Amino acid sequence: MLRRATAVASPQGWLLVGVVYLTALLLNSRRVWHFGPDSRFYLAWAYHYGGLSEADAGRVTYEYLNQFSWFTPYCYYACDTSDPTLSYDWLYRGPEGGLVAPRVLYPLLSAPFVRLFGPIGMLVVPLVAYTACVIMVMVLANRYVGRQWSALAGLAIIVPISVTALGMYAYTEALAMAFCLACVLTLPLRRASRPVDVLLFGAFLTLFGFTRQFHPIVVAGVGAAWLAAAVTERRLRNQWFPFLGVGVGLSFVIAYLQSLIGPGYSVFAWFLEVSGAQTVGGIPAALPAVIRTIVVGEVFTAGRDFGLVVVAVLATLGLVRRWRERLSHFTFGLLAGTAVVQVLNTTPSQNRYWAMAIPVLAVVATIFIADLFTGPVQRVPQARPAIAEPAIGEKAARVRAEVEAGSTPG
Repeated sequence: MLRRATAVASPQGWLLVGVVYLTALLLNSRRVWHFGPDSRFYLAWAYHYGGLSEADAGRVTYEYLNQFSWFTPYCYYACDTSDPTLSYDWLYRGPEGGLVAPRVLYPLLSAPFVRLFGPIGMLVVPLVAYTACVIMVMVLANRYVGRQWSALAGLAIIVPISVTALGMYAYTEALAMAFCLACVLTLPLRRASRPVDVLLFGAFLTLFGFTRQFHPIVVAGVGAAWLAAAVTERRLRNQWFPFLGVGVGLSFVIAYLQSLIGPGYSVFAWFLEVSGAQTVGGIPAALPAVIRTIVVGEVFTAGRDFGLVVVAVLATLGLVRRWRERLSHFTFGLLAGTAVVQVLNTTPSQNRYWAMAIPVLAVVATIFIADLFTGPVQRVPQARPAIAEPAIGEKAARVRAEVEAGSTPG
């Protein structure tokens, strides 16, 4: 384990990243809220998975969140939890409950910690997941720029304060980021793919899908890389093809299963209603307003996080500089997929929808910085150790000597 760690980054690099990360966590523990409006769904499901009935889980959830003044606009029907007729069924079914119900993994993993520590136990999984993200970012960066620069990638995913805060926030983003990045690590990015990588990709994509319904953005990234490889290599069945096939197939399977788990929600129906389109024919007229609202909201949020702006600018320059790289093609697809998913959701997300792509952008930004100082780094595979040749017979030795001397054996 220690040898693998030092192969990714130097001990000094790990120490620097660790100190900065712990400092960021300490600051976030004091300056940011750890629960948001949607936490009511995840906390209720965690209590329910822990053994409480739906009604009891909802009541305990609202009793906790009603203590916070910021939650008052969101308590709706349950501002007074003493009403015995409350069923809290909106947390589990309907347009909103149906959207959250398929996000099984986060509340399921959090259930034991909620039983042990109460609602604050919802922060354990995001914290572990974000820590894993920092490590995986460094592993991916190491493939491109080596151990001398990989620590910079770790810092690039920590410095944006609005992103690091997700590691101590009772939402699904941190866990979804971890599974998204785990999918990326299995892809043929500066490494040869193996059959087991395709299986791992499918497993991580499924876990991603049942954490948050953003897994199609990874498939979009794989599709962009496959298309670029098909054009440059002039063959459709390239090394990206198995990943694309698995990704597309699993996306349909996951969508079907999620429709059974949360039948009250449809992303298309949601878009038609919230965007004001109402019908398919009204979509072209509604799109400009939706896109304008999203862009203004997300740019305003990002503009308040200087670290995020720096990473985004450097990553943009890196994508332009290395536009022939498969990582760049994958990133273009990832960003395009994120944009489409957000348009379907119609509203700004305070950059939470883009959180899945930020770890990859941190790696691209690191590559750009390394290129400026050292030039494009080409990782050279380590030479295999020499293997002793077996003993050969006298005739074989004579033939070999003649060949080496330039004569043709008879």
